[in-house]
Amino acid sequence: MKVALIVLWTLAAGVGLFLMVRARIVRATEALTRKAARARIDPPAPGSPPDRPGGA
Repeated sequence: MKVALIVLWTLAAGVGLFLMVRARIVRATEALTRKAARARIDPPAPGSPPDRPGGA
């Protein structure tokens, strides 16, 4: 009986740890996605002159 309780507590701790790590990974992925969407450069408008080589 004692061994069964130890196994169940260990399993519960493992599941809890897995859920915490998974939630942290999901939040980090969402944050990276938001950051990438903000940093994305929009394409130039149609009819605008092309960029000159060598910068502005």
